[in-house]
This record gives sequence, C-alpha cells and structure tokens, in this order.
Amino acid sequence: MNKYIIIPRNLVSGNEAKYQISINSAIPLAGSDKAFLDFEIQSDNNTKLDYNPILYSINKEKYWNTTNISKNKIKKLLKNYSYKPKPFIGLKNQNFYIMGILNITPDSFYHKSRSLPTFKKLIEKAIKMYEEGASIIDVGGESTKPGSFKISEEEEQKRIIPVIAELSKNNIPISCDTRNSATMQAAIDAGASIINDISSLSDKKAANIISKNKVGLILMHMQRQPNNMQISPKYKNVSFEITKYLKEKRNYAIKMGIKEKNILIDPGIGFGKNDIHNLKIFNDLALLHSLNSHIMIGASRKSMIGRITNTEPIDRLPGSISLAIASIERGVKFFRVHDVKETKQALIIWNKI
Repeated sequence: MNKYIIIPRNLVSGNEAKYQISINSAIPLAGSDKAFLDFEIQSDNNTKLDYNPILYSINKEKYWNTTNISKNKIKKLLKNYSYKPKPFIGLKNQNFYIMGILNITPDSFYHKSRSLPTFKKLIEKAIKMYEEGASIIDVGGESTKPGSFKISEEEEQKRIIPVIAELSKNNIPISCDTRNSATMQAAIDAGASIINDISSLSDKKAANIISKNKVGLILMHMQRQPNNMQISPKYKNVSFEITKYLKEKRNYAIKMGIKEKNILIDPGIGFGKNDIHNLKIFNDLALLHSLNSHIMIGASRKSMIGRITNTEPIDRLPGSISLAIASIERGVKFFRVHDVKETKQALIIWNKI
C-alpha cells in the first residue's frame, strides 16, 4: 500500500451530487447518491485530526501540485472511489440496512443486551427488532467488550445455536458474531447466512468454511485482543493503518474463494482505539470506500459516547444516532445497533432531507 492516502472531502448528495458530477466538479462516491468535491492527501504519519487540512479541488487539476504523489497516481486513486459494490449477499437495494444486536451474554456492556431470562423472550426480542426494520439480526454469545476474555466454543454454541435455529424458521436473515471456526460452522448449519468476525479470519479454518458455504462475511479491524485492546492503543495514522489492514484481509478472503459481493468491512470503533482514534476514523470514514466493499459501522452506545458526554450506556441513544448520521453522510449503508426503531427513523428523515 502507498505511504499516502486520499480522503474524499466536502461531500454532496442527491441532485446536487448529480449536478456537480455532470459539470466534472465532483466524483461519485461508491455508486451512491453522494459525490465529493475535494480531497485531502494524508501520509502514514498523520497522527491527529487536522481541522484545517490542505484540500485539492476535483475540477482544478492544475493545482494538484504536491511532492508527495504524482498527478497520475492521484487520478488512479480517485477513480477507485467511483466503484459501485454489488448488494451485500444479494440483499434488496436500499438506502441503508440495520443490523439488530442480540447479545446472549451475561456480561454485555449494555444491560439491555445481556442474557434474557427465557429462550422465548430472546426470540420475541429478535422478531421485534426485525419488525421494527432490522434487515439482519446479529446473534452473539461471547462478550468482546474491553477487558473480556474468550469463553469455550461449547459455551458459546450452547448460548446461540438454538436461537439461530429458531429464528431461521422465521426466514429472518441471521448473522453470527463469532471468531471461532467451529461456531461458524455450527451457526451456518443452524441457518446463519453471515459471519461477523471481529478477528477477521484469524482462525485458520474460518475462510474455508465461509467460502465453502457461500455465506456473507464481515471483516473488522481490531488491535490486539479484547482483554488488552484498550491498554494504551497506538497508531501513527489510524485511518491509514485500518485501511491497510482491511485491504489485506479483504484480499486474503477473496483469494480463499469468498466472493467480493459477500464481504462487508468494519473499522472496529472502540476495538483497540482511544477517543482521538475513533473521532479520526469518523472524520476520514469516506476513505474506506477505496476498498470497494460496503462499510458497516458499529458504534451503538459505545464508551466513546460516554466519555465525551459523561453518560452511562442507557443514556447514549442520542450520541449513537449522531454517529449513525455522521456515517450515512459519508456513504455508509450498514449499521449495527441496539435501537432499531429509533435509528431507522433518524436515517429515514436524513434521507428525505
């Protein structure tokens, strides 16, 4: 990967985007209704947010004078942003997709996502999220919050497989949140059509299982492991490093036979990142469209919201919606959330505007 990245800036939407593209003043972003008028060049050494970056206009090529990268290379990198990814696992084309979180864990950071008292209530919760507008239900049996440790595959499967099997009877698209290949296979056998892998195929058997079964895959960036990921995380340029990591993982997945259209990428908000890292990721989020896959954001009720606003998880819905809006403005289509109804309403209104 180059030592420089190009980040789309000054995004426009809808008719404004169409007009700016028509007069060659903007470049379409990932085949969406968005386009960008300017871009920023960052090196792998940009450590902090820059609120006054040098911007280059799409329609003023003669001013693209930089010793960092040639004009031809800039053109090649910019062209990459026009690529339109195919619908993920063949989902019907929509403006956005919501993944409802169903954590079957006794130690989830959000108390409403902890293990519910009965199997029946778990199923009822999942069906309610689906009826409220979730396109996918993400079922997980192992907490990966900061400081958590792995549980046995047997315990993980005991928690989630019966739930996945039951929900599959209702023709609800199911994602299994796991990093264990044995659990992946058991979940697929029970009816899961997506594997949400925070370790990005670190289990050597995972890629073959996903490829063989032709299911969807979510690749996420994480620095170290959940038990130690929040102990002084360090990056030179977090945006550069997660893009490089996800590009390598995506290429590996495709090499192993996983179809491009079956891959989502996730920058891993809060997984080995401090608040400065997380904020920079959101600021530079359009960069990830250069990888030619749809992007998923999972920031719902996370601790960065709590630290910035001094709130507990139960009071972080407004912050969660703010991050969802910031993401959809940058062309993100997939959102992993605790609050399906509220997030859907906010995104519908944003799209109307």
